[in-house]
Amino acid sequence: MNYFFPPILIIFGLVLYQVSQKSADQNANPFIVIILAYFFGILACVGGYFLFPSKQETSLLPMLKTVSWTALGIGLGAVAIEIGFLLAYRAGWNLGILPISVNVVSTIILILIGLFAYRESVSVEKILGVLLCIGGLVLITLRK
Repeated sequence: MNYFFPPILIIFGLVLYQVSQKSADQNANPFIVIILAYFFGILACVGGYFLFPSKQETSLLPMLKTVSWTALGIGLGAVAIEIGFLLAYRAGWNLGILPISVNVVSTIILILIGLFAYRESVSVEKILGVLLCIGGLVLITLRK
């Protein structure tokens, strides 16, 4: 797989996701919107299962046994993200501010989790990068 394909896919997905969330009908029940979104997501995942088979020739049932609590965490996290964005846009957040705001804060939290739980290193450059992100966040959220 190409080194740049996954980040390009993420960028495409994030842009499509944010524009779709911002454009969702204000009168629709947010959980129905997410249920339908997950239905289409499941269809895409089923297609992906067949388009990108495992390198190990294994059927679906044995693969399900390898899934741990992480699937629950991913699912609950995804629902929190989906509903959170939908409700934030309904509350009046701007498309250009909300995603970067939550990403900067969550990145800081993840750096701390990586440092303490996974023993990842934090360099001076990472710290400076975080400070620049915080500064940028302050600048874009200032109201005139």
